[in-house]
Amino acid sequence: MRRSHRILAATFLAFATATAACTSDGEPSSDGDATPSTIDIGTPGIDTQLISALAAFDSCDAFLDHMKTNALEVVGPWGLNNGWFGGPFMAVDDVAMDAAASGEATGAPFAESATETTAARQEGVDFSGTNIQEAGVDEPDLVKTDGSRMLVIADGTLHLLDVTGDVPVLLDSLELPAETWVSEMLFDGDRVLLLASASQYEVMPMADVRIGIVPTGSPISTLIEVDIEGTQLTTSRRLHLDGAQLSSRLIDGVARVVVQSGPVGFEWNYPEYGGDGLEAQRDNENAEQVAQEANRELIRNSTEANWLPYFVLEDGSGTVIEEGTLVDCNRAYHPTDFSGLNMLNVVTIDLRGGGLAAPDAVSVLADGQTVYASTQSLYVATTEWIDWSQYYDDRGEQIGEPPRTSTAIHRFDISDPTRTDYVASGSVPGTVLNQYSLSEHDGRLRIATTHDGMFWSDGDTSSSSLYVLETVEGQDGAELDVVGQIDDLGKGERIFAVRFMGDLATVVTFRQTDPLYTIDLSNPTAPVLLGELKINGYSAYLHPLGDGLLLGVGQDATDDGRTTGTQVSLFDISDRANPTRIAQWTLDGSYSDTEWDARAFLWWPAEQLVVLPVSSYGWNAESEQDESFFGAIGLRVSDGTITELGRVTMQEPTRMRECYGPEGWSVERIYDDGRTELVEAYDQNGRPVDEPVVGATSAGATGGSADGTDAPPADEAAAAEEPPAAETEPRLPDEEPPISDCYTWIESDWRAQIQRTVVVGDQLHAVAQKGILTVELGSFEETGRVEFPTRQF
Repeated sequence: MRRSHRILAATFLAFATATAACTSDGEPSSDGDATPSTIDIGTPGIDTQLISALAAFDSCDAFLDHMKTNALEVVGPWGLNNGWFGGPFMAVDDVAMDAAASGEATGAPFAESATETTAARQEGVDFSGTNIQEAGVDEPDLVKTDGSRMLVIADGTLHLLDVTGDVPVLLDSLELPAETWVSEMLFDGDRVLLLASASQYEVMPMADVRIGIVPTGSPISTLIEVDIEGTQLTTSRRLHLDGAQLSSRLIDGVARVVVQSGPVGFEWNYPEYGGDGLEAQRDNENAEQVAQEANRELIRNSTEANWLPYFVLEDGSGTVIEEGTLVDCNRAYHPTDFSGLNMLNVVTIDLRGGGLAAPDAVSVLADGQTVYASTQSLYVATTEWIDWSQYYDDRGEQIGEPPRTSTAIHRFDISDPTRTDYVASGSVPGTVLNQYSLSEHDGRLRIATTHDGMFWSDGDTSSSSLYVLETVEGQDGAELDVVGQIDDLGKGERIFAVRFMGDLATVVTFRQTDPLYTIDLSNPTAPVLLGELKINGYSAYLHPLGDGLLLGVGQDATDDGRTTGTQVSLFDISDRANPTRIAQWTLDGSYSDTEWDARAFLWWPAEQLVVLPVSSYGWNAESEQDESFFGAIGLRVSDGTITELGRVTMQEPTRMRECYGPEGWSVERIYDDGRTELVEAYDQNGRPVDEPVVGATSAGATGGSADGTDAPPADEAAAAEEPPAAETEPRLPDEEPPISDCYTWIESDWRAQIQRTVVVGDQLHAVAQKGILTVELGSFEETGRVEFPTRQF
C-alpha cells in the first residue's frame, strides 16, 4: 500500500473518512467473499431497500466503475443532491451518557503516567473520569484528568493544570488554530488527541489530481496530536480529513474515530434561465437538460480522487508532510444495490504508538449517525432517509403509502488493537434516540427504537420496540438478524431514555406521563415486559446506582404533559415487576445539560453524591429579587432519599434595565447596593448622550429610582397624584401618545456556566469556559478558583 494511502486509510476513520458513496452495478464484486448484509440508507431520491451482502472492491477500476455507473443514474441539472455536497442530514452522536455498571466509577482507565504520583492514583477511587456508557470504553469530552493533571478545552484553547494541591495550578495554555473548532479530546498517558472540525474554505487538498477542486464549505475533520512534555503542551501533528466526524472511542490507548464523507472536486453546471411565457418555459427545460448532460460528462471524466476522501498531514508548525487519498479502494465495502454516494469510515489510531502518522481505516458505502461501542465491537446506526414530499401533494394530502422508517446498523470488530474490521449489517424498524439505545451483551446487540408517528401530531400512532440482533452467517456472508423483540411500548409516545444493565433493560417513554418499563432480556430470543411505572414528567437520562436503585434526570410535568422544571427521581427496581419511585427532587423553571449530554452528569459513590449542571430563570416580583441560578447543584442520594447538599456557581449575574421614551433610549446596570451605572444612552435622534432616559432613574412602567428599588422618589410619587398638566401642543385625533417604558432583566456570562464537575481527592472542581471553581467535597465551601486567560481572536 502506498504511504499516502496508508496514512489516509488510517486517518480515514479518524475524522473524515472515505467520502465516496458506492453504488452497485447489480453484480457482486469480483474481489472475493461478500461480507454482511446492510440496508440502503439512501441518498435523497433513492429508494431504501435491504442489501443482500457487502463486499470489498478488488481494484480501483472496479471502485471507479461502481461510482460512475450509479452517479450517472442520480445526477441532475444542479449536480448530485441538487448541488449539495453534504448528503443526507447527519445528527452528530451525542457521545456521552451514562456510567456502565451500577455504582461503579465511570471512565476508561488511563495508561500509567510518566510520574509516580499519577500511577498511584486510581480512577473511581482517587478521582472521577468522564461519565461513560460502557466500562473500559472511554469517550471524548472537553475535560480529562488522570488524577494529577487536568486538561480543559475552553475558548479555543487547551489548558493544562496541576490538580495535586489544594488549588489547581495552571501550567500551560495552548492556543488552537483559529480556523478550527475544537470541541472534544481523548487522553492517554502523555498524548492528547483533539477532535476538531473546519471548513473546506480553510483546508484545501494540494494533490495535482485535485487542482480543480471547488471549495464548497463542506466539513473537514481535523485531528490534532498534542504531547505533554513535563509542564508544557506541544503540537506534534495535525491531520485534516475530508468529511464530518460523528464520534470516537478510546480503549487501552487505541482510538477509533468515525467520519462521514462524500464526493469532492466537482464544479457543477447549472441551468441558465431567462424570459417568461411558453417559449421561455421550453428554453428553461432545455437549459436543465443541457446542464444535466454537462454534469453527466463531469462524472464520466471523474477519477477515484473525486470519490475517495482526501487527507492532508502536517507537522506541528503547519508544514505539509504528506497528502493524498485517505483509503485504498480494497478497504471499502459496498452493497450489491445502490446505497448513496457517501462513505462511512472508521479510523484506528494507536496513541501509544505511531499516532496520526500510522493509522488504519476501513469504510462502508453508507451513511452514519449514532455511534455505540463495547470493548469488542463498534456499531454505527443511521435512520434511513425518506423523501416525504413524494407521498404528499401540493395541498398536503397523502398520495401514497410511505415506507416505515427504519434504522440501518453496521457492526465493526475492534478486538484487534491494530486495526478495525467490518463484520455485518442489518436493519430494524423505527428511529434511534441516542447511543444509549444500543447495547451489546454476550455478543448480541440490543436496540430500542420508536417507530411510526414522525411528528407529535402523529403521536397516537407511535409506539416503541426493543430488538435483539445476532450476527448470523448467511449464504452471502454475515448478517445482523433479529432473533428477539418486544413491541407496543408506550403507545402514542416516544422514547426519552434507555438504560441496559446486563439482562435488564429500562425504557422511558413520554407524551403526557412517564412510563418506566422494565424488560427481562435473560432469554434474548423472547424478551419479556416485567413492569411499568407511570409518573408525571420524564427521565431523559438513567443511571444505575447499585443495590437495585436507578436514578433518572429529566423534567417534571403537569398532568397534561407541560414540563415545569428539572426533576431527579430515585427508582427502586429491585422488584423488576414492580418498579417504584421512592424519592424525588425538583427545581421549577430549570433544566440540566444532563438531559441531552450524559457527560455532564457526575455520580461519586464514595460520597453518595450526584452533581448536575443546572440553569434556572426566575424573578420574584414581590420581593424584587432575582431567583435565577446558573451553576451546579450537589444532591446526596442515600437511605432512599434525595437531599440538596450545596450549590456552586461562577456566575456574577447583573441586573440590567433598559428604558425608552420620547426623549431617547438607555441601558443601565444596577448593583446589589442600589448603585446604577450607565452602559449606553442615545437621544431621540440617535446621538450618544451622558444621561439615562428619564424613566430609567425616575418614573417608568417598570423603571424606578437611582437606588435600584424600581419605585419613584417620594416627591415624584406625590406629583403623580396631581392631575397632569395640559399638553402644550394638541395631538391629532389618530396620533398615539408618546410611550415610555422600562424593562429589567438579569444578564449572565455564558462563559461562567458550569459544564462539567470532576472529583479529585476530597475536592470538587467545577469547570466552565471561564475557568475552574474548586470547593470542598463535603461542604461545598469554596477553596479557590482559576480563571483562564481570555483569548483574542
